[in-house]
Amino acid sequence: MEGVLAEGNIEDWLVRLEKEMQRSVRITCAKGSQDINLPTREFIDLYPSAVALLGIQISWTNAVQEALEKG
Repeated sequence: MEGVLAEGNIEDWLVRLEKEMQRSVRITCAKGSQDINLPTREFIDLYPSAVALLGIQISWTNAVQEALEKG
């Protein structure tokens, strides 16, 4: 993740900041999706709460899907 310098026109700086924030979230979510099979506590400690919650929801959905298919 890269920093964004607060320089130049404020509107331009805010657009650059927003794009970098979105990029950071995408990267973190992608990494989280690769680590979803880690033990739950380790996964939660490794990622920000929103990504950890998303990972838990994905894991739960996968478990329910598997149970329904076996059912």
